[in-house]
Amino acid sequence: MEFNENYGVYVCPHVFNKESPVLLGVRDPEGDWQFFCGDENCPEHSKPHLIGIGHLTQTDPKINELTFLKPGYFAQRIHANADWEYGELE
Repeated sequence: MEFNENYGVYVCPHVFNKESPVLLGVRDPEGDWQFFCGDENCPEHSKPHLIGIGHLTQTDPKINELTFLKPGYFAQRIHANADWEYGELE
């Protein structure tokens, strides 16, 4: 299964500016998707950008592996080619 490329998701500035790959994907309890660079301080100290997920999946097809995540769960990896590790939001 793949994301619809026009589906809107939130990304941190590092991902938006292509300075960092997606290392953390979150599906918040309301069902919205957020993709971050993995820097723990980035989401708290930066303004998210809304983009179509196709901008991410074109360069990183492994993001499509997250389509099954239920609201309230996340996936993370240590680098762009690593396998995803999954967990539940606290």
